[in-house]
Amino acid sequence: ILTRASGYFARLTCHAFSAIETGFDDADQPVLVGLRATGERLRVEGMSTGTRDQLYLALRLAGLERHLEQAEPLPFIVDDILIQFDDARSRATLAALAEFSARTQVILFTHHQRVVEQAAELDPGRERILVHGLEQAVGG
Repeated sequence: ILTRASGYFARLTCHAFSAIETGFDDADQPVLVGLRATGERLRVEGMSTGTRDQLYLALRLAGLERHLEQAEPLPFIVDDILIQFDDARSRATLAALAEFSARTQVILFTHHQRVVEQAAELDPGRERILVHGLEQAVGG
């Protein structure tokens, strides 16, 4: 799972991080660390809120990917997970989720129009991504 999560983490962070590794804290307890492209190791508490969100999403996707190898697909439903992401990382995450949707249904709720626009840009023909903005959901 860590190998798969590392690939997702690199992708979601636009390669600011190259991998996720394990380490130990001062009390000799196991911890996760992000490996920057420069080789620097950064523990979770040293990451920004957005990068931590990307780390946890990478771990979740890797876990779900493993689950899909052994069981029936389950929908992956998330709510406003891109709130702390900049535009580049939002696009990277939306692209990863669109690709992931080939394996299982992905449902992303958001009330941010920019996320709706970015998702629509990924799939102008609406072949894989169905976009409903807030104004459509409330009849606007």
